[in-house]
Amino acid sequence: MIRTLLCIISLLSVINLQSQAQSRYVVKVDKYLAGGDTVKAVKKLNKYISKKPEFAELYLKRAKLKIERGDYDPAMVDLNSFCSLNRICGEAEYLKGIVRFKQHDYNGAIVHLSEYTKIRDNSTAWFYLALSHMWLQNYSLAINGFQKSIQLEANQPLAYYNAGLASFYTDNFSNASMFFAQALELSPNDTDIKIAHANALMQQKQYAESNALLREITIGDKNYPAALFNIGVNYFNLNEKDLACDYWVQAKKIGHLQAKDATQRHCEKRLGRVKKW
Repeated sequence: MIRTLLCIISLLSVINLQSQAQSRYVVKVDKYLAGGDTVKAVKKLNKYISKKPEFAELYLKRAKLKIERGDYDPAMVDLNSFCSLNRICGEAEYLKGIVRFKQHDYNGAIVHLSEYTKIRDNSTAWFYLALSHMWLQNYSLAINGFQKSIQLEANQPLAYYNAGLASFYTDNFSNASMFFAQALELSPNDTDIKIAHANALMQQKQYAESNALLREITIGDKNYPAALFNIGVNYFNLNEKDLACDYWVQAKKIGHLQAKDATQRHCEKRLGRVKKW
């Protein structure tokens, strides 16, 4: 019994010494990173790993730096090495998901991020898991993921916005409008969100409310032509055909292609100044 106890104490001492050595190496690397010298930090990590290839934490550190540089395949090699040595992937599972997402392998991202969110509720992990489902048109799963992310961190206009898009794509315009409204509360000057919210209101036949949002988009904004066109669509749906044509002509003049088509189809007789193409 005493002998067994001594063996355990000895083993714990070895593990503790390894951990301290490992941390010492990481601290040295962090000093270079604090000074902005990423190249030197990577060189040091390469040297330390060649000397101490059994130290898992060094692989994880190097993988993070490789991900920042966009070296995704080499980063994945380091992450696999970390998981092999550490037995439990933990954060590496999350990073594998991010790598796969960056590589546009959304199925691969879902595998890793799903595993990670089973063991830890992480807002960013849920967000990227939801985005991966969005790319694969798994809209219900995407909405669930965005909501999980929002529960963990409420101040996320992009999470609300993308949840709104996923709802819009499933024709749930009421939910889409709700999500877009919440996104606008957090990011009131984002005109992409305003356009999306206005479109959701339009689908619910709330044309006046839609136009009120669209009029907030001003000249010079990249969404201004689309705002003019959609104001015209709202007026057309309200049977205000002359007003619709006025806005479509303005949108056409600044290059909106759908406005050009709309004036051809609906405005030539009303507006003699509109030429045939």
